[in-house]
Amino acid sequence: MNTKQIQYALALAETLNFSRAAEQLGIFQPALSKQILNLENELGVKLFDRTTNPLTLTLAGEYFLREAQSLLYQEDQLRRSLEEFKSGERGRLVIGLPPLRALYLIPAITAKLRERFPGVQVVLHESDTDTLRKEAAEGKYDLTIVTLPVDESVLDVTPIEPDTMVLAVPKAMAADLPFEESEPFPIISLENCRDLPFVSVGQAQVMRQLFEKNCAAANFRPYIAAECVGVTTAWALCRAGVGATLLPLQLIRHIGGADELALFTLKHSVRSRGLAIITRRGQYLSPYAAYAIQLLTEQADNVKN
Repeated sequence: MNTKQIQYALALAETLNFSRAAEQLGIFQPALSKQILNLENELGVKLFDRTTNPLTLTLAGEYFLREAQSLLYQEDQLRRSLEEFKSGERGRLVIGLPPLRALYLIPAITAKLRERFPGVQVVLHESDTDTLRKEAAEGKYDLTIVTLPVDESVLDVTPIEPDTMVLAVPKAMAADLPFEESEPFPIISLENCRDLPFVSVGQAQVMRQLFEKNCAAANFRPYIAAECVGVTTAWALCRAGVGATLLPLQLIRHIGGADELALFTLKHSVRSRGLAIITRRGQYLSPYAAYAIQLLTEQADNVKN
C-alpha cells in the first residue's frame, strides 16, 4: 500500500463513481480500477461494493476511509515539520477566516509578518464560520480565526477579542428614539425600536442568530426590510437609510462612516461572539504561524487597552 493508492481510494470514496474519480485524479478509468483492485488484494478485504449503483463503501471501506485520512494528515504534518530543517525561510502560511475578519485583522499583521519572513507566502481562505470550524478540525489551515464556541476536544484555542456589538441606525430614523445617555454610546432597548425597519444577514449566519437572540430577549419580532450575505453590505445598506442593523464596533472603526449614523449600545445585550484563533490539536506550528498568532494576540491587546 502506498500514498498514491490511498489517494485514489479516497477520491473514489468521495465520488463513488470510477469515471468521475478518474477524471478528478487525471488518470484513465482502467488504471484507477487496477490500482483499487491491487489495494484490495493487498489488504485482503473489499473496500467498495461494486454491486450497487452508485458504489458503496463496505464496513472495511468505511474504517479504511477514516484511518487513511488520518494517515495522510500525519504524513503531511511530518513533511511540513521537516521543512524547518531546510536552508532558507520559505514557506506558505494558510489562514482560514471569515471575510469580515480579513478586512480589519489581517492587513497590519501580514505586513509585519512579511518583514520578518519575506520568503513566506500568505494565503487567505475566506469562508463561513461553520465551514471554517470543520476544516480547521481537519487540519486544512495553519491557523483559523472564528467566533466561539468550537470543539475544544480536537482544537487548540487562543482567545483574542470579543466583539463589541452596537446598533447602527440611520440618523433620520433615530431622531425620536428614546435612549439613556452613556459613554461611549447611548444605551437603547430593542423593545423601543419596534417601528424601525432592519437590515440583517442571512438566517444561517452567526450574526443573524445573535440578532434574533437579542430580539427574543426584548420580546419583539423585527421587520427585516433587507437581507444580505455580508455584514459590510448590511453596513452599506444602513448608511443608505434602508434600516437599522446590528454590527461589530471593530468593523465600524475600520471602515469608517460612523458620523453618518447614530450608534447605540444595546440594553441587556445577549453576546456570544468571542473571537479566537484555532488550530487542530497536535498540529505542527511553523515559526511564521506562531509569529502570526503572536501578532494577532498583541493587536487584540492593543485594541483592549
